[in-house]
Amino acid sequence: MPTSKTKALIRILTELKVIPVYPKWVFSRDIHKHLTSIGIAVTKRTVERDLMELTDIFGLTFGDSPEGYKWSFAHDSPHQFIPALSQDEALSLKMVQEYLQQLLPSQTFDKLTALFKKSDEVLKKNTTLSHWPKLIKAIPPSLAFTPITVKQAIIDNIYNALLNQQYLTIQYHKKDKLYKIKPAGVLIRDQKIILICQYEGFDNYRHLLVHRIHQAIITDENFKLSFDLTSYIEKQAVAVSLSKENIKLVLEVKNYVKELLCENVLSNTQKITPLNDIWSKVEVTLPHNVELENWLQSQMQHIKIIEPVRVKERLITKLKEALAINL
Repeated sequence: MPTSKTKALIRILTELKVIPVYPKWVFSRDIHKHLTSIGIAVTKRTVERDLMELTDIFGLTFGDSPEGYKWSFAHDSPHQFIPALSQDEALSLKMVQEYLQQLLPSQTFDKLTALFKKSDEVLKKNTTLSHWPKLIKAIPPSLAFTPITVKQAIIDNIYNALLNQQYLTIQYHKKDKLYKIKPAGVLIRDQKIILICQYEGFDNYRHLLVHRIHQAIITDENFKLSFDLTSYIEKQAVAVSLSKENIKLVLEVKNYVKELLCENVLSNTQKITPLNDIWSKVEVTLPHNVELENWLQSQMQHIKIIEPVRVKERLITKLKEALAINL
């Protein structure tokens, strides 16, 4: 390649490397200053002429201002300076796009738009991998309720306050009163977003359904909070507890539940003993909470509850009430 063309190519690549993604901008004068600082002799007018010619090819956007032209890559342009993606990386990004949107702040997710577009282009060239998202799906373990609509601005404010440890002022559910809270963590469960927080003046943690938050205003006040979300979940704090202490659950199980518990465990204390060709005995120590009782109730045609007797009596009462309503 002739020296003149090599120099022009190096100049253009250097110009493109310093252009940010919209909504950020860089002025022509700053690009020119960068080039001259690394020894590339060029005029500001040449820089602008280069970029004008590349606008449609690379998805550049520009605008005039009192300080001259300003430049950025369109936020969805696949031609931003992104390293080449392998087919495996492109497929991984496609799965991120499909399943992780609720787990990321919208501003973060939006910044991945160009990567998602680039991954689509890579997958189009591989007909086998491009069909993978159609061949595997993650589904909920229960009825697939349609996700509740939540205002994006509220989610964004919650995520920003959580990241920066800033107080939020919220209006919750049907109450007119405003509450000042410390956001501590977020759970995604059964298509619902749950905010774990502390109300100002209290040390206990509360769970708020984000779709019931009508206002979420970030304050200028910061707080310090040492909170381990993983430990919090492991302590069964996300379930509605019915007892402060664990219980020893003894069951006799058959059919579906027998097969299920032979392949899965309710806790690492679980022990299964075959009784005959049909029934097996299950012994396990675990927290007594609403979710456990709901699960037992849903599988009563395959279960005999031996211990604790109080759990058995609670479920029998619930079933009698349900029969009284439906008979």
